[in-house]
Amino acid sequence: MNRARALVAAVAVVCVAALGATGCATLPSSSSPQVIDTFSPSGAGLAVPTPVPDQEPDLLVRDFLKAAAIADQRHAAARQFLTPEAAENWDDSAETTIVLRADLSAEGGRGADSAEYTLRAEKVGSLDPGGIFREDVGQLEVTIGLARQDGQWRIDQLPPGVVIERTEFVSTYAQRDLFFLTGSGDSLVPDTRWTAADRTDLGFSLVNLLATGPRPGIGNSVLSRVPTSVSVRPDEAADGGAGTAIDFTGLPVLSSQATTQFAAQVVWTLARADVPGPYRLERDGAPLDERYVDGWTTEDVMSFDPYPPVEPMEYALTAADGLVRLEGAGARPAGGPWSQVRGGRSATMSHDGRLLAVIAGQDRAGPQRVLIGAIDGEPAEALTARTLTGPTFHPVDGRAWVMADDSRLVRIGAGGDPPSVQEMDGAPIRALGSRVTGLRIDQSGAQLAVVVDGKVFIGALSAETGQPLAGTFRQIGRALGESATVVAWRDRSTIVVGRDTSEAPVTTITVDGAMTEPLSQRNIAGPVTAIAAAGREVYVVDQRSLLRLDTAAETGDRYWREINGLAAIRADPVVAG
Repeated sequence: MNRARALVAAVAVVCVAALGATGCATLPSSSSPQVIDTFSPSGAGLAVPTPVPDQEPDLLVRDFLKAAAIADQRHAAARQFLTPEAAENWDDSAETTIVLRADLSAEGGRGADSAEYTLRAEKVGSLDPGGIFREDVGQLEVTIGLARQDGQWRIDQLPPGVVIERTEFVSTYAQRDLFFLTGSGDSLVPDTRWTAADRTDLGFSLVNLLATGPRPGIGNSVLSRVPTSVSVRPDEAADGGAGTAIDFTGLPVLSSQATTQFAAQVVWTLARADVPGPYRLERDGAPLDERYVDGWTTEDVMSFDPYPPVEPMEYALTAADGLVRLEGAGARPAGGPWSQVRGGRSATMSHDGRLLAVIAGQDRAGPQRVLIGAIDGEPAEALTARTLTGPTFHPVDGRAWVMADDSRLVRIGAGGDPPSVQEMDGAPIRALGSRVTGLRIDQSGAQLAVVVDGKVFIGALSAETGQPLAGTFRQIGRALGESATVVAWRDRSTIVVGRDTSEAPVTTITVDGAMTEPLSQRNIAGPVTAIAAAGREVYVVDQRSLLRLDTAAETGDRYWREINGLAAIRADPVVAG
């Protein structure tokens, strides 16, 4: 994500919080990858605050907070605002807390040579070493003491850790993805990190981060061909040509397949961060692969594209007329047995486009059933339950998942007579609450999004068994309160949430919880009861009908629009997922 997008999205977080809540490392380039500081902005255009002569103490604290967003050389910019003794003793590595806005009050009083201020703020999140954002809520209160030395105010007492106001955070940091492999090794999973927005060694920093491994929580969901034993350094023998040259030291000899997987991780991590290519990847000064002496490009690893193009929705499910096909002239019956299904309430297509799973029930108060089968074949009934949430397809094994009666997590395989039904470990989901209304596996098969009791959670799926992993589920979008009803994956790093509110009924959230952005509120009336996404388009069912939004349209043209031929007809979106 580029800096401008980060700024725009961050402003949107404030908007959502107001609507839905009660309150909204420098890495070495030539040694083993380990986190030293948080990150080091080194762009020439960054304005670095410095103490102003005869500055009032409260204004000096304000400038200190701005400087604290710059982690270069153990927060050298911020240490200028401290007395020599405080600068030596300040533990800036303890914790980095991001707050909405810092309010100062001189409750401790101010004398001729001393002052004490209380800083109070609403917490937004924290930033771990390695650029991992963790959403947080609550109030922060710290005391900052100042002393006058040589006629100038300086901070002489402050607690361990760093406090950064969000406005400063988003002006000095940007959201970027590291990429790891799925358990099958043929697809990529994004691991979002926050790095300095402006720095000259971005490529080496990101690859060093890649070598430290994935964030806690997804370690058992992904694989990596970039071992922690490697050191990364610029190729000092490079001729200065176009692109980026990176030399890996300590990299073992890899098979042809592993070399391609390694390159996919590195190339897509660099390309998505706008680090210029081609990428000349070397092992101890020699090309990693002789076929790519001139460098790798994304075209060489295109099969690993983590954000492939997606076609708009082609089908919809109507309660009265079953499956319909969407065409320019309107909607018409898709034909075949699926068009004979009545009472359909939710449908999902497999990622290869061959299978369809439908939850149907003539009466919402009555039993519901899961139908599954080839989209051009005969649907078969797999199970019935009082309530069913889903379905969602796993992209690797092609089986559909549903949550039955808020307690049983099952996956269903098509092709058998009857379809195969396997109980899974639903305990990690049941531990989150009692009522499950949303269930969606991401496009890589590594993560699961659920809505439980109106709250949104993201959890990891085992790379070996596919089961949900206990202890990995974390709530995101806390500013939305308990208003969520349904969820879908917009792409592998962003979800889209439907809510039971009339204000901001549809919202996107990045998987790390750092960015929350309401979508257009034009021509939509919450609550939202169904949601899906395909490429640039988002689809919802509101109080009236099935609607679509083109998120790539000019801002002034972003209206929720009815589907041609389905106006005022009860219908649900049908997309892969």
